[in-house]
Amino acid sequence: MVFAENKRSTEPYSFILLKKLCSLTIIILLLYYSYDQLSQYYKSISKPKITFHNLDIFDNINITIGICGQIENCTYNDKNKCRTANDIPIEYARFNSPGCSRYSRYTFDYESEIIIEIIPNITYVYLDGLEIDKYYISDDELNLIYNPDEQITVVYYSPIIIKRISRKYAYGLAGGEGDEYVRFNAHTDITTLTTPNITTLVLRPLSMNIYYQEETYYDLGSITSSIGGFYTSLSGIFVFLFGASKLAPWGFMQTRMFNFLCIRYQRKLVRKLKSKYETIPFVSGRIKNVTLEERVQSIENLLEEYYLNTDFLKLLLEENKDNSFDDKV
Repeated sequence: MVFAENKRSTEPYSFILLKKLCSLTIIILLLYYSYDQLSQYYKSISKPKITFHNLDIFDNINITIGICGQIENCTYNDKNKCRTANDIPIEYARFNSPGCSRYSRYTFDYESEIIIEIIPNITYVYLDGLEIDKYYISDDELNLIYNPDEQITVVYYSPIIIKRISRKYAYGLAGGEGDEYVRFNAHTDITTLTTPNITTLVLRPLSMNIYYQEETYYDLGSITSSIGGFYTSLSGIFVFLFGASKLAPWGFMQTRMFNFLCIRYQRKLVRKLKSKYETIPFVSGRIKNVTLEERVQSIENLLEEYYLNTDFLKLLLEENKDNSFDDKV
């Protein structure tokens, strides 16, 4: 670890002490930050994080109403015939109220104002859903008109598409599966109508914007990314202040795991090192009958195998041989 390297013999004791204090401070910060990230995860399981943004949509938006009762006639705006929404998938036909023998859907373009004239006998009118890239059903059966009696009902609404987590993956560590629906946040204003036998429904969005609200867990990917980024930042600060640590081509498996669980692998590694290097560089002292050239060759072999990538140098050598052959030809 970059914060726990051995002291260097050329460094003053006060400087080594300063380095160790700085290392300890950084490790404490890293542990505290990791604890904070895990705490956020545990909190998000019971209360997921909510993100909120405006959808960039300009056309092809339809709003659907559901009418319960016998429909004699339905027109909107400039006396256009209401479009039936027969193409909506059957799984969204979730309205099943006692006493409703007929439930019809009508769809309209999402406009600043939609004026719908209905010649009843009807019982209920609902904001049923919103269609953009797919159909989003309403999250509740919002009662817009109840036993209408020659009246104008102005409905002010603000649609929000909501994605709610319905099933966790690995206790939220891998996120979760979500269900999407639309919430209209509607309120009504009712006025008595003088024209007999006609009920008028006016739909007015408070804004032409449509918002998207999503529940998300603070999952394992977010935790790993945050802690990894913080660790990288601390490592950069430490290297900037005290320089880089030693290169270490051996990881936890070789340095720790072999000592506890895989002694056989450790002994095999030692045997191969001794067989390949008659004198192990940086460890073995001067040995009789081993020349300085052999010691340097062992160092080169060790650096090439564990520390340095010499493929480019080999490629240059091969190209040089090819050029020499072409020159001779």
